[in-house]
Formats: sequence, structure tokens, C-alpha cells
Amino acid sequence: MIDITMNLEGDHNVWKWLESQENKLMNAGHVGTHIDVYKKSRIPVDYFKTRGVLIDCTEYGIEKEIGMEVIEGIDIKYGEKVFIVFKTGIQSRFEYGSEMYTNNHPQLGWELIDFLLQRQVCFIGIDCAGIRRGSEHIKADIKAEGNRTYVIENLDTGGLNLKNGDKFDVYTMWIENPFATGLSTRVLADVI
Repeated sequence: MIDITMNLEGDHNVWKWLESQENKLMNAGHVGTHIDVYKKSRIPVDYFKTRGVLIDCTEYGIEKEIGMEVIEGIDIKYGEKVFIVFKTGIQSRFEYGSEMYTNNHPQLGWELIDFLLQRQVCFIGIDCAGIRRGSEHIKADIKAEGNRTYVIENLDTGGLNLKNGDKFDVYTMWIENPFATGLSTRVLADVI
């Protein structure tokens, strides 16, 4: 069992950001590994256990969108309870909470996002600050949530020594909060 939840020990830039926020309690849900729920929907409890699929994107630079080519040859069935984990490796290059980490991270192309939503995957997880950057960050999260797919940000994929397309079991835990737009989350990968 590998914990792919971000470890927040130590002095991170994100603590300074949180301190500057007017509503610290609400914004704390967006620190570390979390699920974005801007529509404040309830996540189905049967999403607790899903089948994980690793998508290795470590060769992508921040200037190139991650497109459909990254899932070529990987079978993602319609309606299967799946957690797609995108491993970009950004955490080995930039400190969590830094400008580069937060605003210049790799991002998924809209065609890829739409494909995953059409397949009705449970979770799209990524080891950076979002599946899209800037003003499209929240737009992508809301679109996914509207399709009962939830975006999980800031995973720690460093310990997932798997190949592109490898599958494993994933256990995702969160606490519902009807007032929050970010739910702190713990994610465990059983790679047997």
C-alpha cells in the first residue's frame, strides 16, 4: 500500500498563502491533496474503492499540453469505476506552493478531459495544482463535477514506480463539507 497523499510537513509557501486568505477555514480545503467541489455536490460513497490507471506524463514540459496521445493503447472502459492518475513529476522540479508549481504546471488538453468525462471515470488525479491552469482551472473542475467525475489535485506520485497504463486499486477518503469547495483527501494505492 502506497500513500500518494501529499505530505505537508515543513515550511511550504502555501502556508503564507493560507495566512493571507480572509476565510482560512474555507481555503484550507484547497491545501495539499484535495478534491475540488465547486458545485458542492456529494461524492458517491462507492467511489471509495476504484481501479487506478497510471498515465506517465513525466516527459512533457510545461509548455506542451498533455493530449490524447498519452492514453494511446490504454483501455478505459465506459462506466468502469476508474481513477486516472496523471504523473507529471513536477514536484521533483518545483516546490509545492511556488509560482512555478501553482501557475505553470503541466495541463491536460480539453480533448483528453472530454474523453475521460465521456468514459465517466470517477476521479482524474494529478500531481500538480490542477488539470488546467489560470482561469480554466475552475472551469475544468466544474465541468468534471457536473459529469460526476471529480478532480483530485496535488497527489504525490513519486512512489508510484509503475509503467504507463499499469493498473492498481485505489482507496480514496474524504470528509463531506457542504460549505467547502475543496475537500481534504487521503489517497492510497494498492499496487500488489
